[in-house]
Amino acid sequence: MLLAGLFAIGPIGPAQAETVRVRAILDGSYVWRPKTKSISAGTTVRWKAVDGSHTIRSRGSNWSYSANLPQGSAVTRTFNSTGTFRYYCTLHGSVTNGVCTGMCGRIVVS
Repeated sequence: MLLAGLFAIGPIGPAQAETVRVRAILDGSYVWRPKTKSISAGTTVRWKAVDGSHTIRSRGSNWSYSANLPQGSAVTRTFNSTGTFRYYCTLHGSVTNGVCTGMCGRIVVS
């Protein structure tokens, strides 16, 4: 009897998706805050251009992404696969021989 009552509860509904925020700010020079963000698969990341206009350009072979962010605007992307996803602002950062300098960031999905 007791076990039948426990199974009558049924499945628990899906968890609410989490949204994390990454901001482009002026801190001596333009930077992504936080520079590195660790999240779980299925999490949505929201980038916002707080100071100035920026771009988000993927870096690496595991994803392809590009977005323009005028000051005050935001863009989101949900990360469903595990891995490290690197990106940079093409206006305030650069990649030379695989090394990113300037406004660089990464999302680590587990």
